Amino acid sequence: MTYFQIEDTKWADGLQSGLEEYMMTLQESAYAEEEGEEIEEVETASGIAFCGCDTCYYREILCYLTPRILEGGAEGKVTLTDG
Repeated sequence: MTYFQIEDTKWADGLQSGLEEYMMTLQESAYAEEEGEEIEEVETASGIAFCGCDTCYYREILCYLTPRILEGGAEGKVTLTDG
C-alpha cells in the first residue's frame, strides 16, 4: 500500500485553509444564486459552473487540490511511501 506523507505541516495547513476558503466561497455563491440574490460570478478551479451538488463539490475539491499537491510533491512538501 502507498501512503501520503506530509513533510511540511505549515504547507499542509495552508493548503487545508485555502481549500476551506475556496469551497466556502463557492457554496455561498451557489446559495446566494439559489435565493435570487445578485452575486459576482466565482471562477472555479475546474472552469465549470458550480451549483452546489455533490458532483460539483467533489470536482472542485479535486481540481483545487490536484495541482497544489503535485507542486508540493515536486517541492518535497509531500511524499509517497510504501507502507
